[in-house]
Amino acid sequence: MRAYKTHTEEFRAEAVALYRRTDRSIKQLAEDLGVNHWTLRYWVDQDEMKRKKKQAPRAAVAPAKETAEQRLARLERENAKLHRENEQLRMDREILKKAAAFFAKESE
Repeated sequence: MRAYKTHTEEFRAEAVALYRRTDRSIKQLAEDLGVNHWTLRYWVDQDEMKRKKKQAPRAAVAPAKETAEQRLARLERENAKLHRENEQLRMDREILKKAAAFFAKESE
């Protein structure tokens, strides 16, 4: 019987995020992370399906005139969202660095 490696959801999410941020192929990235390329492909496909479900089609609405206060509030919300995403990407990068170092040590 073959023993399978189990990877945490966090590792999977980080691997998919890294794939989306880089221009490396799935095969190259999978090799760097020490996972089977078919496994990484499956993770990427699953993430893509989740993203498509989240992006429900929205009805086209003509943009209304917004006041200066409304515009400021909207821009502040967008700025806060971008800050959160930026912080998440920083954490993702750190986790992947640690995972790569772990797998490099393990392969020695």
